[in-house]
Amino acid sequence: MNPVLQVKQVEKYFGRANNLTRALNQISFEVQPGEFVAIMGASGSGKTTLLNIIAGKEDYDSGAVVFRNDLRVGYLEQMPHYPDGLTVLQACFYSPNETVRLIAEYEQAMASGDHSNLEDILLRMDNLKAWDYEQRTKQILGQLKIHNFDQKMETLSGGQLKRVALANVLITDPELIILDEPTNHLDLEMTEWLEGYLSRANISILMVTHDRYFLDRVCSEIIEIDRKQIYQYKGNYSYYLEKRQERMDALNAEVDRASNLLRK
Repeated sequence: MNPVLQVKQVEKYFGRANNLTRALNQISFEVQPGEFVAIMGASGSGKTTLLNIIAGKEDYDSGAVVFRNDLRVGYLEQMPHYPDGLTVLQACFYSPNETVRLIAEYEQAMASGDHSNLEDILLRMDNLKAWDYEQRTKQILGQLKIHNFDQKMETLSGGQLKRVALANVLITDPELIILDEPTNHLDLEMTEWLEGYLSRANISILMVTHDRYFLDRVCSEIIEIDRKQIYQYKGNYSYYLEKRQERMDALNAEVDRASNLLRK
């Protein structure tokens, strides 16, 4: 199959020219259509840095990040930001997606009272079936327990803002979703709804999360960043734990053998 994403020999350094620290060392992997891939690693291992590089939010020093042609990509950042003054509904339509931007145009016309271009907007909305998007957006927000669609974004709590950002990503119909801690600020009911939603959608996922139960139920592959290298495990979180322990046991046995040889 043609992968939706290829990460090829990506390297990232921090610091100045005379004092560089390598953050990522020749990272390579692929995400295939329909795969749900999680990136694991200790705090500071470079997980969010890697997601930001893939999403185009951060540069890198060498290698390549290649998406399938015309791929629709959504990115849920760990700490999303929106311009002040947007309502919850307007924030959900804060997207380059043509249909979503048309809905935002309609909402702005209704809010401002300027109906001079309304007939044209309504015709375009009919042609793109945009009414379905607006209704689905409100349903998704409701599932995420956001009910005041006119509330200003700057007045939301951190958890509410993250949930609105999640809705913003989901309604754009991405073919690949990049998720940084998607279940933070979700209760059990919302998490179970998200699991069901993702499982029914025809998408691929690349995510970072510390939610072990979510990982176990959702993921089909784990990529671990350890000492700036990656290790890939084709399975869920339980499979990853088992195989990682086997890898660590083999590594420790090799260290013991080397130590014994040095003592002889």
